[in-house]
Amino acid sequence: MIALVNGAGGLDLAAGTTISLEIQNPLFKFDAVPGTTSYTFVIPWTPNNLRALNFPHVRAAQGERIAPELYGLVLDGVLWRQGSLVYKDCDEQKRVWNYTFAAGAADLQARIDGRTLRQLDLGRAALELRPDAELYALPMHHNPQFYTKNDSFSTGAGFLNDYRNGAYRLNAGGTWRFPLVPFLRLVPLLERVFGALGYRVSGEWLTDAADLVCYSDRAVEVLPPAPATVPILPADFALNAHVPDLGVGELLVALQKLFGLGFDFHPVRPEVRIVRLRDVVAEDAYVERTGGPARSVPAEYGGFLLKMSLEDEELNKTRDTSWAQLRVGNGKTSIDTVAGTLHLLGVLDKSDNSKRLVPAVLAKGASPAFEAGEDSRAGLRLLYDRGLRTYQGSTYPLATSASPGGGLPGLYWPGSDGLYAVSYQAWLDFLDRAGREERTMVFRVADLLSLDPLRKELVGGRKYLWEKVSVSVSTARRLESARFTYRPIRR
Repeated sequence: MIALVNGAGGLDLAAGTTISLEIQNPLFKFDAVPGTTSYTFVIPWTPNNLRALNFPHVRAAQGERIAPELYGLVLDGVLWRQGSLVYKDCDEQKRVWNYTFAAGAADLQARIDGRTLRQLDLGRAALELRPDAELYALPMHHNPQFYTKNDSFSTGAGFLNDYRNGAYRLNAGGTWRFPLVPFLRLVPLLERVFGALGYRVSGEWLTDAADLVCYSDRAVEVLPPAPATVPILPADFALNAHVPDLGVGELLVALQKLFGLGFDFHPVRPEVRIVRLRDVVAEDAYVERTGGPARSVPAEYGGFLLKMSLEDEELNKTRDTSWAQLRVGNGKTSIDTVAGTLHLLGVLDKSDNSKRLVPAVLAKGASPAFEAGEDSRAGLRLLYDRGLRTYQGSTYPLATSASPGGGLPGLYWPGSDGLYAVSYQAWLDFLDRAGREERTMVFRVADLLSLDPLRKELVGGRKYLWEKVSVSVSTARRLESARFTYRPIRR
């Protein structure tokens, strides 16, 4: 028995309406907004439905964009998923509409479709000249090509967020030698991105990511009214001016691929829990399930090719970039993320012969001044903000790709402290040697309500993670069975 309901009541569904649910486990998705699944409903033009949905075909014909409608999908009298009804089209002859019910990741997908990070209202932040601001960091980094028409900067040391003797260096005397570039903190950024979409984000991995910051190539400076040509520092700035030019879905997929993550969507409230895939492998808990014989396909043992993206800049031509790629086994399946990190260089400042280990780039920056142009070209490049650190006698705010310890990975693929060994190996080892088994299982509404993508299932004395569950539900009969696609797991 199925129904679509909201606070105003339920919609009328035609007698005998049946929908096929294909529930994808979000942990197994590498290349899309994780777990994206939607279900199609044919909804008749009854008086109740015309009133509840407000004649969507008429409004669409008048050029109105039909916004998603919040509804819950009820099975056998129990709310299974909270989501959105997304209008698709109408059939005037049959007097029906076609709607898609989008729940979980599909609901999020409907909200983020076509939207980029820079289009979201992420709020503003006061410009504070300290290394430990709540929403951003100001780490020293090196880019002598940041400006092409600012001689006072070009003849200097090439540092941005230059920090000496306990303070950031500021400009004076009508020159602009010391630009400031905020690097947004990743966790507050994710909280604001999800919040702008009506979601909450949670999960243990947010603790791991607490010190991660996002590289920006856009200076925070602004131009005063003409005829002034030298910029000034603003009192505050818009956060969305300092994010990479990515879609929201691209951001989520990039982080998932880089850190070995899964996205678990709460069934009835807009909340996303970010989980470490290695933790799913290590978990011992399971639930027992009863079913029929299996149709099995053996494991491929094809291996993986892990690749991260490099910033579009000149250092890649002369510096080692082997850390951005790792072949595991035969490298058959590519896991290619648009996220990455920056080179670290020990840079000498000839003005005082001091040396600093800093992130380094050779590329044009973004600024309203000096004809630089305000279009940021920065990709999603992540670094750990280590706060004030001392290197060869110089104390300054350090950002680095190196592992900060405490079980956290360095932001590179190879090595015992790299992303593969720390974050990915357990999960990829499982995927590489796990075949697939299809079984028809005893499955009632209570089982559907308690289905957990993170929990292992014991079937015939062996443990599995389910990859897909296929089930048909109807207005006329109760749920009794489902077709499972399982991946055997040894732990």
